[in-house]
Amino acid sequence: MRRILLKEAQAGMFLATDVVNTQQMLLLKKGASLTEKNLQMLKSWGVETISVQQSTSEDSETSRPSDNSHDIEQEILAQFADTVENPIMAEICRVAAEIVYERTRPS
Repeated sequence: MRRILLKEAQAGMFLATDVVNTQQMLLLKKGASLTEKNLQMLKSWGVETISVQQSTSEDSETSRPSDNSHDIEQEILAQFADTVENPIMAEICRVAAEIVYERTRPS
């Protein structure tokens, strides 16, 4: 389990604890999968932090995630395949891949 800011939460994450508002009214139950609608609802209720379940790889301190920078770059290039012949677009794709990698890289 890890506590994160609501603005860092993403659809598809699972809650590790119940989420309640300041009046202790249950908003979402433990184990619920977050959706964009759920995230907007929590924001509208003033929720600032939530506890989410960690994946198996995050739970194990001994396991080190693999470097997925190549996969990220390939995915971005595939999405912009019709424009990468343009050197400016190729550079934009390269920089975007670096940004995505930095944001998803374990600390």
